[in-house]
Amino acid sequence: SSAPQVVFDARAGTCLNWTEPDAADIGAVACDRPHLFEATGKADVRDQFPDRAPFPDTEQWQQIKQERCAPVSAQFLAGRFDPHGRFAVGAFTPSEEGWQAGDRVLHCGLQQPGPSGKLYRTSGSASKVDQSNTYPVGRCLGINGTEVWDPVDCAQPHSVEITGQVDLGQQFPGGYPGEDRQDGLLATRCNELTGQYAGNPAAVADKKLVPYWDTLPQESWDAGSRQVNCKVSAQLPDGSGLAPITGSVKGEVQVGTSPAPQDTAPVEPGVPATGER
Repeated sequence: SSAPQVVFDARAGTCLNWTEPDAADIGAVACDRPHLFEATGKADVRDQFPDRAPFPDTEQWQQIKQERCAPVSAQFLAGRFDPHGRFAVGAFTPSEEGWQAGDRVLHCGLQQPGPSGKLYRTSGSASKVDQSNTYPVGRCLGINGTEVWDPVDCAQPHSVEITGQVDLGQQFPGGYPGEDRQDGLLATRCNELTGQYAGNPAAVADKKLVPYWDTLPQESWDAGSRQVNCKVSAQLPDGSGLAPITGSVKGEVQVGTSPAPQDTAPVEPGVPATGER
């Protein structure tokens, strides 16, 4: 359906929020309040799609959004967009009816999707917050087949439990540390943090869980990201992927020997997630 007037009126830096799956109740909010979308500017694609051009399908729209809105959003962030960070480029696109009437304007913005594609709320302008793709310590990330999925309660089957965070900016105050240097530091630091989080370092291995961590690529470092996750997971016996884990490493844990059920239901763009990221 056509984007509501609030989208057409939104200038770069305007934050929008909604609760309905179809965004029927969308409205502008102060960016320090929880929101799902921050407008970064507009992109006119008429040069690529003249009057008689057919209406793009879903896959084409995804490509168009990236090609035309990524530069708009990067400019909004003064060139400091972390493509591996917590934010993704999104856009409100013309409706099919609007397209036929000549509308070729994308209303670009930044949003915070989970692995499923559902959108999580964020607070603060993306231009002022850390873009590092981190989660709060104690958060468990769900599992879909053998893949990491949206956050869940740790009592539910999950793929990963966050056991710590490390600020690489404090550890490497100079230029970008290669991923080998990051690994060298994090192998020690994340094992320490995971042991402290679990309450007993030996308990992690006893429960057949394996500590590991994220590293930052050069693009993320150049964009200003400095935080990484420490976490634990388990592999399936045949090594084909992540095993489902039930229970926190702080208590009793069960590690599955078969892949978790896979959710193949498509997610409609813009659907708000329940709970916190």
